[in-house]
Amino acid sequence: MSFFGKNIKKIRGIKSLSQQAFADIFELKRATLGAYEEGRSEPKVATIIKVANYFSISIDAMLTKEITVNELLRFNDAITTDVNQIVKSKLVQVPFVDVLNMSEFKGSFVGNASYESLPKLSLPVEERIGLLAFEVQDLYMVSNEEGVYPGDVVIGEQCAASDLEENDVVLVLCEDVLCVRRYASSEGSFILKADHAHIPPIELDRNGKVYFWKVVNVLYKRMPTSATKLEDRINQLDAKLAALSDKK
Repeated sequence: MSFFGKNIKKIRGIKSLSQQAFADIFELKRATLGAYEEGRSEPKVATIIKVANYFSISIDAMLTKEITVNELLRFNDAITTDVNQIVKSKLVQVPFVDVLNMSEFKGSFVGNASYESLPKLSLPVEERIGLLAFEVQDLYMVSNEEGVYPGDVVIGEQCAASDLEENDVVLVLCEDVLCVRRYASSEGSFILKADHAHIPPIELDRNGKVYFWKVVNVLYKRMPTSATKLEDRINQLDAKLAALSDKK
């Protein structure tokens, strides 16, 4: 039994790739990739060669040992642990949904699962399969003055519900609903929660057509505050207590 499955799972973790995204790169089925990672199946030689070449890793290393994170970083020229080196990035063309084209997108994507009609944003983000940028329209994901505000842009990677974990922030499309929420699940349904305390959760039937994009980046329209008002109050109280102690 080779170490191929363990190594590709580690690579996915470092590259922040879902099973579906990784499988799409190498024209595999997600279930097949899962079988590799769990050691239930061994890949074809052609697949091993493709993966090794894509990530600039030797075939011997892929098969005969569990590769460490440091080794993976050294194998990949685009990533470095040397703070004196610069990580080169390129601009990625990401389809963009805003208030002007949102209605059109909701109708067309369900029909043909295509981004073709959407304008593109050139963004300095990691290239992934199925990226989608969405301009936030409401305050539903704000709590204690922190979160995403209207005008902020979330960037999500399309994925299956099975790739999501509880409390992941997702962009979700179902029928006439397109929104940003926090993911949860129960038997027979998906639960989409807002961070805002007064917004009730949305419950969607698992058997319906539901599309998910896991949020992997956020572009803030404003400068995020470094501390919440609660933290500011605590700091002020600490300062007053310290002043009182000095007077004693």
